[in-house]
Order: sequence, then C-alpha cells, then structure tokens
Amino acid sequence: MSRRQTRVSLDSVRVLDAIERRGSFAAAAQELCVVTSSVTHAVRNLEEDLGLTLFDRSGRRARFTSEGRQVLERGRRLLAEAEGFSDAVRRIATGWEPRLVLCVDQVLRLAPLMPLVGAFFRAAPQTSLALCREAAAGTWDALLSGRADLVVGAPAQGPAGGGYATAPLRGPRFVLCVAPGHPLAARDGPIADEELLRHRAVVVSDTARGLPHLQYGLTQHRATLAVPDTEAKVLAILAGLGCGFVPERLARQHARAGRLVVLRAGSTHPPGESVLAWRAGENGRALRWWIEQLSRPRLAPQLFF
Repeated sequence: MSRRQTRVSLDSVRVLDAIERRGSFAAAAQELCVVTSSVTHAVRNLEEDLGLTLFDRSGRRARFTSEGRQVLERGRRLLAEAEGFSDAVRRIATGWEPRLVLCVDQVLRLAPLMPLVGAFFRAAPQTSLALCREAAAGTWDALLSGRADLVVGAPAQGPAGGGYATAPLRGPRFVLCVAPGHPLAARDGPIADEELLRHRAVVVSDTARGLPHLQYGLTQHRATLAVPDTEAKVLAILAGLGCGFVPERLARQHARAGRLVVLRAGSTHPPGESVLAWRAGENGRALRWWIEQLSRPRLAPQLFF
C-alpha cells in the first residue's frame, strides 16, 4: 500500500507561528486578518494531513503538544529560509539589499548620521535600515556574528582570523580627566600608571558577547565604575566619581568652563584609531553607498565627540 505524501504549506506554518506568538486562535486570526474559524479549520486540516495532534484542547485554552511544538520549530526554520530566499531574489533584481544593519560605536555621535540616513532613503527607498550601538570589541562581535553588516568606529586592530575588510576612520585623541575636587586635580606633571591604579576609573562597558573584551585605557583598574556610553562616562567624571579618558574636544569644552581638569597621563592611553569594517565578499549597493559616504574625509571630525 502506498504511503500518502503530505505537503505542509508555508501558510499553515504561518498560522501556527501566529498562534504561538499571539497566544490564542482568536488573536492569531486578528493578526492574519481572517476569522477565527479559518484558523481553527487550517489547524484541523493540518492535523489530519500529518496524522498528528498539534494542540491539547483539554483545557480552557488550546496548547501545543510536544509534537506540535516540534512541527512549529521546524516550520519556523522553513519560514526563515523562505524569507531569506525572497530577500535574495529582491537583491538580485535591484542590487540593493532589502535590509542593512549599521552598528555605530558609542564613541561616535549619531546626530551627524541623520542627514545621511535621509539621503540613503532617497537613494534606496526599498531598503530598510537599522542602527544599533556597541562598544569596544562589541562592534567587531556584532559584525562577525552577523548582527551587523557595517560597523562604524570599530577599534582599528580587528580580531585574528580575518574574514572582514576595513577602511580607516581616524578617531579622536583621548585625554585623562577628573573633576576639580578629585585628589588628582592638583597634579601638573605626568601621572604614573601605578598612581592611577589607586583611584577609581570610569570606563565604558565592552559589549562583546563572543569575543574577548579589549584591554586598554583604565579597564584593568581594580576599582571601576562601568557605564554604557561616553555621555554617561562624562557625567560620572563630572560628579567626581572617578577618573577617565575622554575625547579631547569634549574634555576641553568642559575644562574651559571649569567643570573638568585635564591631566597628563603616563604610558596608559586608549587607542585613537578607528575603522569602518564589513564582512569580506559583501558587495551590495546599500553597503557600498554607506562605505563611500562614511569614507569622506570631512565627515569623520563631525562624527566623533
């Protein structure tokens, strides 16, 4: 006797996915713009075709059985592949990626990027753009893990192993700062690393998930206050909560107003060189557009604090 060949449509999987995300047949129907009975009918047909019970209907609400959840999980992988296939077809047809993720290191200002975002949407209205923030090795982590397509302001020394391409993006010079009331504020000569170690350091948290955190500046201090970005770092130093390296232009502004004291550090300095970085072999029109725009020499001084 021949075995019946069962085909599971992507639409059936989308129904299961909506039920799981929304929590009920009725809510799934609302998302899918159909009546609840259509969802119920689709589930029953799928159960009959598969010869499986996908939902436990013994309680007040239908819940996935173990078999139903396995079908859902496998089906979601198919949905992701189908979406990726559709994206690839659109990219082949136009040359523009359907979506681009731009990861901007926290030491850069976002305001100068907004006019570029507007220009990008005029050039590629069909491409969705996402901006995200990372710090230190977190930018490289985002790129190599696939969470970002282009990183802006990544530390110049990238991870070993390659797999990426870069373009220089000269970063700011950093200077050591404290509040006027800090014990180090009266010093006028270079401050040795050993003396710095006796004081709390304000550092920006490295957001890397899978790569080792970068070890530079004052990150090796025994006593630290870790903050999420440069703005929070300056606020903490202004409040007298510790010492830290700040982009020179920003530090001088506060120093002229008497809010910060700029010190002479010994051998400890954070790196000042940054890069644009993208995965090797990537050549979409959206990626190329951003690399070209961000490589303009006059833009870099506006981007950094």
